[in-house]
Amino acid sequence: MMIKGCIGFSRIGNSLITKMLLVRGKRVVEVPLIWPLSTFMIKVWKSKNILRKIFYKNSTDWKDILESKKD
Repeated sequence: MMIKGCIGFSRIGNSLITKMLLVRGKRVVEVPLIWPLSTFMIKVWKSKNILRKIFYKNSTDWKDILESKKD
């Protein structure tokens, strides 16, 4: 299972539902995740180890986007 185009996560208040934000073309798709799954997915997304390479493909950092716009 590879997740492509993940740009971050969103949670409002103390809700048990977190939304994973995925880019699909010009659209941003919000995928609702329940609390235990969302904590795992956020930890993997923030990590720099091999699990990130397994779960997330071509994840983009904002630093890379800003640098590419300057050129």
